[in-house]
Amino acid sequence: MSLAWLTYPLTLTGMRMFECGDFTEEDCTYYKQHWHFWYIADYVFALPTVAFFMTAIGIFMISHFVSSILLGHRKIKGPKIWQRLIASTRYLSYRGFHVRQLRWNSAPVGVLLLGAAGTLFFFCMDLAPKPYYWADMMFGGSPPLATRSGWMALACMPFLFATATKTNWITFLTGVSHEKLQVFHRWTAYAFFILALLHTFPFIVYHVHWHDMETHFSSSLLFYWTGIVALIFQTWLTFMSHSTIRGLGYEFFKVAHFTAVAVFMITFFWHCDYTLTSWHYFIATAAIYVPCFVYPLLRTGFEYGWTQQAQISVEDNGFTCITIPAKFRWQPGQHCFLRFTGFGIMSAISAHPFTICSTPSKTSEHSELVFYIRHQKGLTAKLHQYGLDHPGVSVPVSVDGPYGGINAKELRDADHVLVIAGGSGAGWCLPFIERFVHSVTTAHSTDEEHGSDSIADKTATTTVQRRNPTPTSLSVILATRDTNSRLWFEHTVASLLAKLPIPNLSSLVRVQVFLTGEVAPRKGSKTLSQTVSQEATTPNTEPDVISPEKGMTQTSTSSQELEGRPQLPVLVKEEAARAAADGGSLAVYVCGPTTMQNDVRNAIASENLDILRGKRTGSVYLHAEHFDWA
Repeated sequence: MSLAWLTYPLTLTGMRMFECGDFTEEDCTYYKQHWHFWYIADYVFALPTVAFFMTAIGIFMISHFVSSILLGHRKIKGPKIWQRLIASTRYLSYRGFHVRQLRWNSAPVGVLLLGAAGTLFFFCMDLAPKPYYWADMMFGGSPPLATRSGWMALACMPFLFATATKTNWITFLTGVSHEKLQVFHRWTAYAFFILALLHTFPFIVYHVHWHDMETHFSSSLLFYWTGIVALIFQTWLTFMSHSTIRGLGYEFFKVAHFTAVAVFMITFFWHCDYTLTSWHYFIATAAIYVPCFVYPLLRTGFEYGWTQQAQISVEDNGFTCITIPAKFRWQPGQHCFLRFTGFGIMSAISAHPFTICSTPSKTSEHSELVFYIRHQKGLTAKLHQYGLDHPGVSVPVSVDGPYGGINAKELRDADHVLVIAGGSGAGWCLPFIERFVHSVTTAHSTDEEHGSDSIADKTATTTVQRRNPTPTSLSVILATRDTNSRLWFEHTVASLLAKLPIPNLSSLVRVQVFLTGEVAPRKGSKTLSQTVSQEATTPNTEPDVISPEKGMTQTSTSSQELEGRPQLPVLVKEEAARAAADGGSLAVYVCGPTTMQNDVRNAIASENLDILRGKRTGSVYLHAEHFDWA
């Protein structure tokens, strides 16, 4: 970076010295008013913007502290007022809106309210103070509207970068995962961009009005050229980051995004030219961003290994299966970023996020990360073709993660668990089933040691009474239009449930597969309902266990194969009614298209609204996961 573009002598903080000079006493008093004085504009407009962001983060920090520290070690139902407070918070976190004509789902009401508060704050801080322009050129060449907007925009920058990384301080302090922070990353980027425009155009209007635009432009090349270049690249970053653009080419998006960020930051640094405390915000941005950017790289290299070997194969349903040895632990619903170095330079530069479809091993042996990917184009198409051409052959890969995932406490404390998946989300729900298998097996072994009855006979007990906290029932709903995916899911679930040699399992596990497309089974294959029917009519003297070879027995699990789209609001309401009848809690986990998530989250919001109104007791929790990782 050439230092010739900066104003000398260089200092970290610009001078604040001001003398009224030729001003009249009245004009000087007017100019030095709180909302007018240019020499304190960074304090008046930038610092309150920082305070607004920090207040919002602080609210989530307090909530995270209360839920994780004070309530993290035991299950507390608390008084009704506490239950209603939780229900109201969850209602705001889940309730959303769907515009069918636009195929658009809104953010939850709580997020919209936070966005509305931010919009109100920025508009009031920027547009409420007057004047917008100086009535006389003696007050300087920076219009008040431009000054206010510029400082508020600059104050957004550290928080924009704070929400940009997978590992970040906000996630550490609030427990909100990076993918859920993306909505705030986008909204902060929009605010940053709009404020930048409100900073730019008043200069043009102002100097056109005084007929000195050409002279002012030629005498202020540093500010104008660097500002124009920065604004061009900021426009690219703001609008070319839309999901539609990302979907056209993820690798190109990543490279172009980082390149544009680098150019923007350099030119923006020049543009600010140590004006007052402007460079302080660059230091703050670097202090926030650089550790969060470097830490995952160091963790990948020193803890997991710079490269590992991934086995790639293709499942019967066309899913690409990636298996990687792992020495760390993770929770259901978490994802990792995989960087494949053998599929071209673009794939080696960018890391792709994929959801983990397995659980860590309970023994001392190494666990395996398993990913089931539905190929589309780009890297996923390359992986799929490689799996067809070289089944079981290993390729080098670096692993960054895990990230995101569920709240382990909510799953552990839930009395009933409902897992809903759509399409390629089928693989996402497998860790929930596997975890349920392990937890119930452990609880069953403990009960046998104490001479207790079977778990099925203990479903009426409350969570507090259970010695081994684990859900008492698991319901799985899959909606798919692909026959091969249905058959693959049935076989995989049967394999998982085969690990649970417990009688009377039908009261614990219920699987429903909704067939929404062509559902004719392949020749010679059996559907879930067919295997159930066959096992029910075949004499059997062996224990009622499930095995992939034998299929699911009538007494092992409740299984249904249904046609048409599932009426998710009705199904959720029925499951919530069962939980309420037992006096227990319900935890719902959904992964699928946005329309599916919208139906589920609004149904859960309705249940929490009933709790808030006192129409029912218990608790209903929701975790929604997007399955459309690039």
